[in-house]
Amino acid sequence: MRLLHAALALGLLAGPAAAAPARMVVDSEVLLIRHGVRPPTHEPALDPAIAPDAWPGWPVPPGDLTPHGAQAIARLGTYDRQKFAADGIIPATGCPAGVMIYADVDERTVATGEAYAAAFAPGCHLATAHAGGATDPLFSPLAAPDPAFDANTAKAAMLRAAGGSPDAIIGTHQALFMQMQAVLDPGSSAFLTLTAKISARRPNQVPKLSGPLAEGASAAEDFLLEYLDGKPLAQVGWGRVPPSEIPVLLALHPLAYTVTARPPYIADRAAGPLAARILAALTGGDKFTLLVGHDTNQAELAGLLNLHWSVGGYPADDPPPGGGMLFVLCHDRATGAKYVTVTYQVQTIGQIRNLTPLNPLNPPALQTLALPGCSKTTGCTLAAFSALVTAQR
Repeated sequence: MRLLHAALALGLLAGPAAAAPARMVVDSEVLLIRHGVRPPTHEPALDPAIAPDAWPGWPVPPGDLTPHGAQAIARLGTYDRQKFAADGIIPATGCPAGVMIYADVDERTVATGEAYAAAFAPGCHLATAHAGGATDPLFSPLAAPDPAFDANTAKAAMLRAAGGSPDAIIGTHQALFMQMQAVLDPGSSAFLTLTAKISARRPNQVPKLSGPLAEGASAAEDFLLEYLDGKPLAQVGWGRVPPSEIPVLLALHPLAYTVTARPPYIADRAAGPLAARILAALTGGDKFTLLVGHDTNQAELAGLLNLHWSVGGYPADDPPPGGGMLFVLCHDRATGAKYVTVTYQVQTIGQIRNLTPLNPLNPPALQTLALPGCSKTTGCTLAAFSALVTAQR
């Protein structure tokens, strides 16, 4: 079963009835997920000048994991345990050895790790490790000024990604911004007339994007979170965002990341430590490593590795709550050659809102991703993946 499952995952067999013997054996897996559903990280979520209506209440403080979000993550942990058991790296029951869970320092990331661990290995008390300070350089290496980081170079990269100016990307997607204005404050133009700018105020830190793209991306994310947490439709975007329009508006979220996180100069420096940790975890002896971070971490890592996805009903390249990049190290049974593949796994919008149990007949959405210069079926050789991770951009 282990060899068959691995071969099917890598596309080496056509299906369960294929006659060719499986060749690939799974050695280890690393899953980088975004934390589960949370409220907006501050109150009010947006400046009342552009969003004057009262926001709905939440059962936890700003930014913390909600009980609904914890339940959705638990469903993912239960499903992943069986999936990794089918891959042959851990047993299907009992307390598994060789499992590492490491989270960023925020309540929502630590609580996500704990909810996942409790469902992944019930009764085993798997610890969710995390740093002790206010920030963790693994997840936020640019939170403190870095003498090697040049804000002006970063700003130039962001401007190129925006099409030459902060206003250019807004003009290209004008209809989407007008749709957001109609949700935030019908009949007003306050959101559309915000000043769009990229400010490199601190010489050794990432420049700040402000204006309609930054605020619109935040608002769209908040509407998604309201819906995912199971709120009545009258409380999702003040009743002005039907479910079919949530993914439409949410396109602003990954669009903002094309400017703030994906430019190679920024991605290399922001995601380099995390990429190195993933490589070390794949080859370090543990069978399964869970890393719990943020949507920003995924966007930065996607920029570093030039990864793109469109899965689960979300807009292209959006990193939803609980969504994760799964890195798998395999070896060829015949030759011993080692390969790394990456897939994107995410519960659909409906699965999270409805707290749908996950199983092989109703799995999370999954998409195999292409690593630059490597086969989409067999992935990168371990040496090629290591070169991608360590290349300076």
